[in-house]
Amino acid sequence: MPSFKRNRSIQTIALLFLFVIIMCLRAPDVFLYGRFWAEEGYIFFYNAWTMSPLQALFHPFAGYLNLSTNGVTLIARWCIPFEYAPYLTTIIGILFQLLPLFLLLTAKDEWLVSFQVRLFLTLLLLFVPETAETSLHSLHIQFQLTLACGVILILQPSYSYQRWLKIIILLLAGLSGLMVFALLPIYAIRCWIDKNKLRIEQFSILLLSCLIQYFFFYEKVDGRLHAFFVSDFLNIFFIHELYIPFLGNNSYTVPYMAFLHDHMHDLYAFVFPCVIVALFITGIIYIFYKNATTRSAIFLFLAALTLFCISIIGSIGDRNSFLVPFANQRYVFISQSLLCIMLVYITYHLPNARRKIGKTIICWLIFIGGIHFFTQPAFIVKAPKNYLSWQQQVALWKKDPDYTFQIWPSNWIQIKLPVKK
Repeated sequence: MPSFKRNRSIQTIALLFLFVIIMCLRAPDVFLYGRFWAEEGYIFFYNAWTMSPLQALFHPFAGYLNLSTNGVTLIARWCIPFEYAPYLTTIIGILFQLLPLFLLLTAKDEWLVSFQVRLFLTLLLLFVPETAETSLHSLHIQFQLTLACGVILILQPSYSYQRWLKIIILLLAGLSGLMVFALLPIYAIRCWIDKNKLRIEQFSILLLSCLIQYFFFYEKVDGRLHAFFVSDFLNIFFIHELYIPFLGNNSYTVPYMAFLHDHMHDLYAFVFPCVIVALFITGIIYIFYKNATTRSAIFLFLAALTLFCISIIGSIGDRNSFLVPFANQRYVFISQSLLCIMLVYITYHLPNARRKIGKTIICWLIFIGGIHFFTQPAFIVKAPKNYLSWQQQVALWKKDPDYTFQIWPSNWIQIKLPVKK
């Protein structure tokens, strides 16, 4: 047993290290130049720079409190030299990005004992979900926390240190965003079915954090909620959950995406995605019906569908933008990740003959995802043209306090920081 635990710990460290290294290799400019990403710089870090720490920590933005990003940018503001601020937010962003995978790799559940299963999970979560937009910064920590909350649904509760880690995740998730609200009914169902004290504890903590968010910080923001059309849901689900994961973004697949983009609400364009999505959902339900051992994965399935719908309804901008290659990744990567975890869980619990089919699908998704992973648009993974490193910009600012800092992406708002008192 000691040898097994030691080997598993080494495997876990190696898989987490592999995840981080490959994630960083996709965007080395983030470390070469230093990066604040969009609102991370011009809203959150600016607030941390200009407000008192307590005011900045609990300052809502876009209608809700994002405690995690507020906290990270405050640490970057007060705890390290200014020249290294974006490097700290990047490192902490990576740690939160590892959180869902860490929960899976360190869980004691029987289906996670096999190294092959944990390797599959690592590679699927690395390559398949569209993560470039949410990687290597602190702005979208709320999405990583929401994904972690989805992962907790499938893991057996225990009294180990993970109990306290899960409590922190559930508490912080509700105080860092609104998407996790959608998981409350699923947590309640899991709690009612399991009748387990720790499940009740998890639901109570999540409910408490959501109530605090709703009654003390939430404000309705115009332009956030859109009318929901079934055609939108099915077209976008087909593209991001099936079409891109299985075929990738390339010269062969993009023309069909463009066709759907231009004919999103036309009946003849809607039929094929509708049929494929219906067959997919029916197939998953049939697997749950025929194989009792796979049924716990229904919580991942419900979480994926619910978070997908909520994300689309609350997204910013035109729905057609979801059919533009590489766009709106932050709204779909959680559901993509949960469906990947569901695939591994189902595959492990199928009979051996059918398990081979599941493994074949997993290997294909990893292959296509690996190609897709390194073909992200330059504005996400490359420094903007003529971009100065953060240290160079700080040096210019010290000479001229009116200097305007550049942040990523290149067409985003720049920031002016008053001289530190």
